[in-house]
Amino acid sequence: MFLLCLSAVSLILVIVLFYINHVKNKLLLESNNKIPDIIHFIFGLKEQTEDFLFVYYLSVLSASKVNNPDKIYFYYHFEPFGKWWEKLKKIKNIEFVKIDLPTHIGNKIIKKTAHRADKVRMDILNEMGGVYMDIDTISVRSYKHLLKYDTVLGYEVYPNTICNAVMLTKPNSRFFKEWLLQYNKVFNPDGWGEASIYLPARVHNQYPALAKVLTPHSFFRPYAFDGKKIFDIPYDIPESLITLHLWESYTSKYFKDITSYDWIKENKHTLYSKIVRLNIKEEDI
Repeated sequence: MFLLCLSAVSLILVIVLFYINHVKNKLLLESNNKIPDIIHFIFGLKEQTEDFLFVYYLSVLSASKVNNPDKIYFYYHFEPFGKWWEKLKKIKNIEFVKIDLPTHIGNKIIKKTAHRADKVRMDILNEMGGVYMDIDTISVRSYKHLLKYDTVLGYEVYPNTICNAVMLTKPNSRFFKEWLLQYNKVFNPDGWGEASIYLPARVHNQYPALAKVLTPHSFFRPYAFDGKKIFDIPYDIPESLITLHLWESYTSKYFKDITSYDWIKENKHTLYSKIVRLNIKEEDI
């Protein structure tokens, strides 16, 4: 009888251990099938001569408040400085990573800061996965519903260009693998977006099942030439907007005027003010 009871207990233990391992494996599989809930920002790949801007601070703060990620990684080579840089250090779950400047893509010399940033973001996302956002973005709505996909991108101009200012992907995703296979060959040191903007659109056209590519209205509208719709004239928040790229190359004239929350309060008619006030209160600053 004793041996029979012992055998029954052993069987129960085996069943319990099997169940525990099954649950662990299931959770691990589910985790591996999702985009990691971490955000990556890259800045300071050229020598810093001016204070870190309030608009940049709001970019990271809004990403944190809207999405509440597990971690925010902020990569830099030349450390920024100024009031808003010091404030940035207090954002929840942020980690700063000093990196080396990449010098080559394949055997081609990198000449432009933008291409260095392209290289860094591609390597980070391919290795770690997660969500990449340019420093000239402002978060509007949560991206959580997108984490179930392998890779999520957004068209800049359908169907010819996919903008790399906002990207979500699992580590070692098949889309990034195909993209990187052609990246070195297509990269033009004297060009602009041959490998980073035009190439991903061609990869998606060739392998449409490997990535979910959203319409331009999710990340990239209003467009680069419509800075007034962001910072000047009355404009409401589009219903499908998740994170807005602010197109600093075209709108930088507005950035230096936005030095504190006072601008947000004084320009309530603008899209930028409406987005900030939706998620960030003055006492949050």
